[in-house]
Amino acid sequence: MDHTARTVETYDQIAADYHLIATPEHRAWPEDSMREFRARLSGATVLVAGIGEGRDSRHLQGPGAQVVSFDFSEGMLALARAPDLSGVYRQLDLREAGKMEQMLDGIWACACLYHLTKPEFRRCLGDLYDLLNPGGVLLLNLKLGAGERFIEIPRDGYPGGDGAKQKLGGNRFYAFYTREEPAGYFSDYAVGKERRDLLKEGDGAMEFWLGKTS
Repeated sequence: MDHTARTVETYDQIAADYHLIATPEHRAWPEDSMREFRARLSGATVLVAGIGEGRDSRHLQGPGAQVVSFDFSEGMLALARAPDLSGVYRQLDLREAGKMEQMLDGIWACACLYHLTKPEFRRCLGDLYDLLNPGGVLLLNLKLGAGERFIEIPRDGYPGGDGAKQKLGGNRFYAFYTREEPAGYFSDYAVGKERRDLLKEGDGAMEFWLGKTS
C-alpha cells in the first residue's frame, strides 16, 4: 500500500467524524481566504481539490458559479454529496489532476497538496497551473516544517479537542516545507500573495496565491 492509499484509508475511516475539526478558530483563516478568492475570480469556473467533507465547495458556490470538486476518499465524497445533491463531485487522485479537460478560472487547493511527496507536488502544481485560464488564480497551502513522513493524527494541538482525539486517529502522510523551500517550487510561477503562520494549533501553515497572466 503506497502513501496515498494509506492516507485515503484513514480518511475513509474517519470521514463521519471529520467535522469535529471545524472549530471557529480553525475555520477562520480559510473562510477569510475564500472571501478574497471569490473576489479575485475573473470568471465562473472553479475547481475545489481535496474537498474533505465538502464545506469549502458549498462555501464557494453562488449565483453563476460553476464549481467542480474532487477527492480520492469515497467516505469524504459521500459526506460532501449528501447535503448538496446538485453539486458536481468526482473521485480523483491529485496525481491525476492533469487529466481534467475543463479549463478553470480558479483552483482552490486547501489542505490537500501536502499529502503528496515533494516530487509529486511539483508535478501536480504544474498540472493544476496548466488548467488555469489567463487571469486565473490558484490558492494552495503547505505545512511548515521539514521532511516527509507518516503522522499519527490527532496529536497534541490538533483542533477539535478531546472529541477529535478520540475519533480522528490514523496514519496520514505529510510533506513539510521550510520557510525558504517553497521558493524553489514557485520559481516558474507568479506568486501574487503569501501568508504564513496561519494556525495557532498544531503544525504551522503557509498559504500561497499563484496567478496566471497569459
